[in-house]
Amino acid sequence: MDAQYHETMMRQALDLAAVADREGDMGVGALIVRDGRIVGRGRNRIHTGDPLVHAETDAIADACRALGTDDLSGSTLYTTMEPCPMCAGALLNVKVGHWVLGGRFKAVGRSFGRYSVETFAEFVGADIAFTTGILQDDCQALRNRYFARK
Repeated sequence: MDAQYHETMMRQALDLAAVADREGDMGVGALIVRDGRIVGRGRNRIHTGDPLVHAETDAIADACRALGTDDLSGSTLYTTMEPCPMCAGALLNVKVGHWVLGGRFKAVGRSFGRYSVETFAEFVGADIAFTTGILQDDCQALRNRYFARK
């Protein structure tokens, strides 16, 4: 997959992030793609009262429903922000092997200590392919609108 394809998919994830932003949530969106087809869409829905509904877990649930399985091997995640440790664990559990990221925690001044998706993969011994920096500035700007409102 080339950079243009990644940008096309990330723009669709940004559209989902914009919906979350309009709903008053943190503007994060995610897609799960398999065989060139979007099989899962998600956005942060923490405002619904369920703190576990992050964009990535929402996209995972949508993809699992659409495919009728909890094995997402061969799928790619597109997310506007680096997955948090909870979401990284969920992605590992369903076997998503390629993660395409927009924004990064350290770049927006957020930290989980020394956590990054790369350190997570190393810690658990997972073989995950990462593509980073796709529309990074756009992704981070949308996410940061949430904190500017607070």
